[in-house]
Amino acid sequence: MKLLSRYLLGIIGFCLPISIAVILTPMQSAYGCSPRPGSKPLTIAQRVDKTPIVFQGIVRKVEGDTLTIYVKRYFKGTGPKVVNLKGFNLTSCDNFIQKPGGNFILFAENKGTQPWNAVYDGAFGSVRVWDEETRNELRELGLIGGKPTNVSQYSFDSRKTVETVENRIGTVKRIHDKLYIIVTEDNNGRFAPYNLPDQLKKDGLMLLFNGEVKEIYKNERWAATPFKLNDYKVVNRDKKSIKSNQTGCGCRKQ
Repeated sequence: MKLLSRYLLGIIGFCLPISIAVILTPMQSAYGCSPRPGSKPLTIAQRVDKTPIVFQGIVRKVEGDTLTIYVKRYFKGTGPKVVNLKGFNLTSCDNFIQKPGGNFILFAENKGTQPWNAVYDGAFGSVRVWDEETRNELRELGLIGGKPTNVSQYSFDSRKTVETVENRIGTVKRIHDKLYIIVTEDNNGRFAPYNLPDQLKKDGLMLLFNGEVKEIYKNERWAATPFKLNDYKVVNRDKKSIKSNQTGCGCRKQ
């Protein structure tokens, strides 16, 4: 009897750690793939800024972690009409695309040969579903034609002004063909002026400017803070054009 008891205890002692490990492993993996508390996915504008190749495509074939995609259009970068893209299913935390037919915005990098690599926004995945929300973001960025009927160039005038900006120096940065932002000299401010004149849409242009920071609604995600540009002055990089005897911006009124 004692021999049998020892034998059973030995089996239990051997199997229990394995059982615990099997139970805990998927829980740890799932937690590791979860977004950090309070984190938010990047906007399409931010992803376009950070990703070498962005395109819309239809999944034609799924083979393991690799998708064969028919490209409908490129938003950034260029490439062939059919792309093999890896980094899905068994080798990802998200984007379990297991059957053809899906219509997506895809973010990729080309290392010189196919398959290309999917570019991830952390645990938020590598693709955006082609739906109305995605199309509206793309329209706002000027990447597809047309504007939502309830949006106009100056529609943000009615928003609450949460802060005023005076005599700040910043550099115009081109995010893509239709989106320009102003990044402050100390890199602590990123403003998206909805009334930026066409003549200021030059990547690298330095400005002395005043303006109003507009409210961001809870359901919105922005690549930069919505901003109304009130005054501006183009300055040289050595700032010699800013006179020390000026008491204000000396800016041009918008």
